[in-house]
Amino acid sequence: MQIEDLLKISSELREAIRTYIAETADYGEVIVKREQDVTRRIDMFAEKALEKALHSRNLCARIISEELGDHVFPEGGDPEFTLIFDPIDGSTNAILGIPFFCTSIAYSPKVDHITFDDIQASVVATISGKTYYAVKGGNAFADGKKLPREMKGKTKLAFSIYTYGAGSIPEGLIQFQYEAKNVVIRVLGSIAMEICLVAEGAIDAAIDVRGLINGYDIAGASLILNEAGGVITDLKGNELVSETGKTHNISLIATLEPEIRTKIRDIVV
Repeated sequence: MQIEDLLKISSELREAIRTYIAETADYGEVIVKREQDVTRRIDMFAEKALEKALHSRNLCARIISEELGDHVFPEGGDPEFTLIFDPIDGSTNAILGIPFFCTSIAYSPKVDHITFDDIQASVVATISGKTYYAVKGGNAFADGKKLPREMKGKTKLAFSIYTYGAGSIPEGLIQFQYEAKNVVIRVLGSIAMEICLVAEGAIDAAIDVRGLINGYDIAGASLILNEAGGVITDLKGNELVSETGKTHNISLIATLEPEIRTKIRDIVV
């Protein structure tokens, strides 16, 4: 699968989701409750929209996704590649009418033991229309413009810090937020999009200490950040090396600049 194919599929999904939201009054209704999350009608619609896109192209894939888990589509087929898929990243924003959510698709030509390093292409398509994408070894882009981009007029560091619901919060991070000067803190509600904003240079770091992130949440965005020159690590500074489908309940630091990465690691450890 080429990046052009992945971009076309992502665009189709975005348009289908927009139409579904416009035409479906109960798109946010919860249809499945899980231990740490829920599945809404819009999530399942997006899952089925991906299947429709693959069916129309006569493609068989292993899909690792939030709602349907690890499966092969069409069922019983011989998969040609793997897609790691988050149908709606930022679903709470979606049901509240806040236009900050996206679909995320990462591609690997392998069908077994897919690590983050095995991801070869990815697309994060925002509902507002902006599209982030990358090919391994081929840089990262937003709507055709290479990342990171120059941020004219930016006078303060901007961090996204997720702490709500955490069993414990690093004392250094609490103190940092209390004392921080000339730092803007935003929590926008879509970790994939926020990692892409780090790749873009708009946000200087995305930090999540809740231990709730899964591989499908960040697989697409991780390649985009890597190709822009940044990296995602755990709170100790270790890069992600596990299989994407077996990455569950982690905390993370996403940064573009090494000095900021070191500063944050010292704060949270």
